[in-house]
Formats: sequence, C-alpha cells, structure tokens
Amino acid sequence: MRPVILQLDDAFDRQVALTGRVLAEGRVLAARDLGPAMRLWSPVATLDELKRRIADALPRRGAAEVVFAGSGDFHHVTPLLLERALQAEAAPVTVVHFDNHPDWMRHAPGRHCGSWVGRAARLEGVARVVTVGVTSPDVGRARARQGDLALIGEGRLDLFAWAAPDGGAEVRLEGRTWPTIAALGEAAFLDLLDARLGGAPVYVTLDKDVLRAADAVTNWDQGEAGLDFVIAAIRRISATRRIIGADVVGDWSRPVYGGGPAAALLKRGEALLDQPWSRAAPAGAAELNEAVNLRLLDLFEGLPA
Repeated sequence: MRPVILQLDDAFDRQVALTGRVLAEGRVLAARDLGPAMRLWSPVATLDELKRRIADALPRRGAAEVVFAGSGDFHHVTPLLLERALQAEAAPVTVVHFDNHPDWMRHAPGRHCGSWVGRAARLEGVARVVTVGVTSPDVGRARARQGDLALIGEGRLDLFAWAAPDGGAEVRLEGRTWPTIAALGEAAFLDLLDARLGGAPVYVTLDKDVLRAADAVTNWDQGEAGLDFVIAAIRRISATRRIIGADVVGDWSRPVYGGGPAAALLKRGEALLDQPWSRAAPAGAAELNEAVNLRLLDLFEGLPA
C-alpha cells in the first residue's frame, strides 16, 4: 500500500522517521491551512476544498493507500478517503472501524469527527460498517439515543464493543445483540469477526484512541485494546480478503481551532466537555505514536496487493 501523510496539524512535526519513509515511498500532502477550520467539525466548503486538493495532488495509480491524518479530531476525513478508495471497486465493501467511540452521532452528519459513520455507511458501494473496540458510554442505552440508530435497523452497522457500559457481556440496541470482546476473549473474537465479515473487500479506519494508554497518546479518552490485538485483527482480516485502503488517526496534536471566532469558541467549549483535561508532553507523545505508526506502516505495506 502506498503511504500518505495528510498534514492537517502538528502531529507529525516530530515524527522524523515516519515522514522520511513516507516521502521515500509515497507522498506528504500539506494542508495545515485547512486544519483549524476542520478540527472537530468542518464547514462543507472546507471539506470540499480538501477533497479537491487530494484529487489534484494524489492521482489514483490503482494501488491501495494508507493515509496517516493526524489527530482523531479529523476522523471525518474518512468518508473522503473511503470515496476515493471506492472508485475502482465494483463489489460492495465492508468498512472495519477500530475506535474507542462509535462516531455515529446525528448532528452535523459526516462533518464532525463524532458523526462521520452514518455518512460512510450510506455511501454507494459500502455494504456496512463494523465498529470494533468501543468502551465509551455512547453505546449504553441512555447515551445511544443521541446516535444514528437507524443504521442498525438498516443493517448498515455492527458494533463489537470492547466492554459494555453496564459491565455486561454484550451490547443490546434496536433488537440486535453483539458480544463484547472482553467477554469472548481476543482469540474467540477474531474467529467471530472472520466469520461475520464474509469475503467482501475491506476498508480499514483506525483511531488510535481504541488503544490503551500504554500504546498511544491521543487527544481523547482511550480504550483497552492492545496494539498487538489490532495488528492481529488486521492480519486476520487481510488473510482472505483484499484491503482496498486504510486511514489512521489518533495522534496527539496541539489543538488549534478555527472556522471563525464563534466556531473556534464553540470548539474550545466542546473539547473542554468531551476530551480529557490533561495534555501529554508533545515530545513524549510523538515518540510513542511514531513507534505505533511505523509498526502500522510495516503492516499495511506488507499486505497482499
């Protein structure tokens, strides 16, 4: 897979080894000027401008791409990258989504880092989204009412939480039940995931906040998955399926909010409410996250073409 860095923030400024490898093997696309307006949520016009720049700077060569896009505050770039990957596909594609949050909120559909799943799941050519690793209370019955639960009834979403908010062994929503990874055990879950995915091509999107704090530093609260588990899952997925593309978000970066004074103020308020107040030392965050990114780059570049 061809590696790409999408520079929307300062996440990669200290990741010299990763940047060097990507420059040698792929492309770094500078878009820092768009980052503040896009952070957390984005005006439609800014997303359209980013889409145009990606198309101009990265002409399709037929090869799949893995895109490193910085903070999880930018997870709403995934539908743009997914649309790009779908262009050469005839068969329906399954999106496998590793995340500590379901990212299925109904507000600002597709334009907010917490609302992009509904847009991605309903793109032409997408069969469904399979979300893996959530520990967030967003999947509990009370908080789930804020989510796009129609995705479940439409058969567009499967949800395999790491742990249920009520401490149970499964998550139950809209008449559907999914066992948790913690209750099944990692090996049994990978068997189940393998069986449930069938043989359809897969697009992978990974937010590193799905990882425990020992394995990554993010701008968000983090889950319980280990990096080795995530790598094993992707290897298992790719063993009998073609991965048509991937993106990785969840690197820690210094928050810079834009989109106008009112939007910047609202974004600061949202971050205070939703994100941990403690902030990692950038140098330490970059060192740990770069190590994760290099392992992921090795993984994706080693997958069958």
